[in-house]
Amino acid sequence: MKKSISFLLIVMSWFVVSQIIQAHAESIDETAVKVIEPKKNYQGFYSIDPETFDYLYTFKQTDSKHFANFIDGLIEHDAYGNLVGAVASHWESNEDATIWTFKLKEGIKWYTDEGSVYDEVRAHDFVAGLWHAADFQSQTLYLVKDVIKNLEAYVNGEVTFDEVGVKAIDDYTLQYELNSPTPYFPSMTTYSILLPVNQSFLESKGSGCRLGSPDLSNCSFGNLNPESILYNGAYRLTNFTSKSVIEYTANVDYWDAESVYIPKVKLIYSESLDPTSLFLAFERGEITSAPIDVYNAAIYAFAKKKYGDSIFVTETSSATSFACFVFNRQAYHSPLDPRIDISPKTAKQREDTKLAILNQAFRQAILHGLDVSAVNAQSVGEELKEISVRNLITQPDFVQTSYHQTYGELVGDSLKRLNPMLYPENFTVEDGQMSYFNPGLAKELMQVAKAELMEQGVDFPVYLDVLINGESEMSFRSAQALKNSLETELKGDVVINLITTSREHLAATKSASLVNTDLYFATAWSPDYGDPKSYMDILDPKQGDMLKYFGLNQAVIETEEDRQIKEQIGLNKFGYLKQAASDVVNDPDLRYELYAQAEAFAIDQAYFIPLSTSGGSYAVSKIIPYTKPYSSYGLSTMKFKGMQISDHIITVVERNQYKEQWIQKRNQIAPSINVDKILP
Repeated sequence: MKKSISFLLIVMSWFVVSQIIQAHAESIDETAVKVIEPKKNYQGFYSIDPETFDYLYTFKQTDSKHFANFIDGLIEHDAYGNLVGAVASHWESNEDATIWTFKLKEGIKWYTDEGSVYDEVRAHDFVAGLWHAADFQSQTLYLVKDVIKNLEAYVNGEVTFDEVGVKAIDDYTLQYELNSPTPYFPSMTTYSILLPVNQSFLESKGSGCRLGSPDLSNCSFGNLNPESILYNGAYRLTNFTSKSVIEYTANVDYWDAESVYIPKVKLIYSESLDPTSLFLAFERGEITSAPIDVYNAAIYAFAKKKYGDSIFVTETSSATSFACFVFNRQAYHSPLDPRIDISPKTAKQREDTKLAILNQAFRQAILHGLDVSAVNAQSVGEELKEISVRNLITQPDFVQTSYHQTYGELVGDSLKRLNPMLYPENFTVEDGQMSYFNPGLAKELMQVAKAELMEQGVDFPVYLDVLINGESEMSFRSAQALKNSLETELKGDVVINLITTSREHLAATKSASLVNTDLYFATAWSPDYGDPKSYMDILDPKQGDMLKYFGLNQAVIETEEDRQIKEQIGLNKFGYLKQAASDVVNDPDLRYELYAQAEAFAIDQAYFIPLSTSGGSYAVSKIIPYTKPYSSYGLSTMKFKGMQISDHIITVVERNQYKEQWIQKRNQIAPSINVDKILP
């Protein structure tokens, strides 16, 4: 049964745009930005080889940014950020959103890497996809394991897969049965875990690929070669040469070929993608767009003189970078070599640091004593240093209530109620604001912490090790700015030990016990689907992705010390607050309010220091803006589908005209809602 009108009104803010767009499917192409130039190839650089093309297993962006172009799922985003059908033509749910039914388009084909038709895409392919993901313990299984009925039970060996809540009703009807009402489930289908795979092809790649009998050592599906997967997306992988080149070719028989304007994509390997090298490559006509390094005075002056009317500020995104306090540090050297990255601290200093980090007032003093804009300036320059400053983990306008209050406004109000002294009436957590930096307040908080900690025998100053990538000049400058800011504002109470290491040694930090720093600087997160849960789950005290960077283990392997620390720092209370929000499924306004309260609690506890979002830097480009898919989550923004390239560099005047046109057309599609609030 379709949703009733009353239920649609209740959950409108979750997926209102997708419902409107389904009704306007015929008019979208008419309102989209038209091709104004002949089709052109795209060329760029990449710095890290993909690890696998098994798109149902991996969660790494270094993999997904490629296969997002090779595989279509049920739903994708259009250029306006709206959910539209890809393999699915339309979808509906029962009254409580526990059963979702997707009708598939007929005639969509699977192709080999050489472009030959292999089979038709059918509903069972989505069943096989989830089955393979579960068998191989997908890195993205966390996304749906607790959502789809009996999926966790299958992973635990308690049921067979035919009891899992995904069924092919017929060749073109797919149904998911969920554990509880999940109105935002359509947004979850835009991520890799719910992509399809052809079972026959999968099982042809080795005995270990057979569904129900996984054996990684005998399964070559997704190996790093073009023939290891099938393609139903806009592009086929036609060349992958490790640390050399990656090439895609558009599939001329693709079901939506009229939306593909780039015939070939070529990515050339470069170990160091520094802004100056990229700009010089752009100047030589080798790549399509490039950043402008404000720290290279000669390049910056040259760019301003030659491209002054075309230099623009890139848009910010839903991704957030932040620093984490390490509450239970155990390593004091590199995981790869005990002779490298050795902490200079004495045994007493190590113990003092641990006690200090466990103190809330101490963490708050660090939060309010750090000039984040000074750190951000090291990547974007003084002129732009505040534009991309972010004050939450969640993008502040990621969702809004039915009364047009953004999530960020909800968090701000919660913080004011939680601690009026730290968060006064004029306090705001919107992007671009220096919300926390307050040197006077930081000093007061440090005095509170100092009194409490000295009673525990802590000597001051407290020494904080910060491990940084010495191969990146920008990372080094940013860490130096952090050191200068904190040591200046908290003079005599905190000393920052910068320990430079390599990318290889940083990447070796694969578990909580291997984290070799006191302040993890920095990690980042972007959402997988369109609900605050996608952000807040990373802090979950039982299985959050960020626990490792806190130096804490997930519940399945946690020690007694882990448990005690989680209780001491209030992380378990955060878990209760987060779960209370997750449990509300029929009132999005209340759900968002409760998630906002949970995030406000985490901020007040100062588990982390929000730093910035991506974007907000100078660039030049031939890419016609607002033509590619637009979204805050999922795989859509990684697609070349829809992107158009001009034969000239887009000027700022042209860019503004495109933006105005984009906003007008977006409002035409959804005239009854405030899309500037719904969409970031």
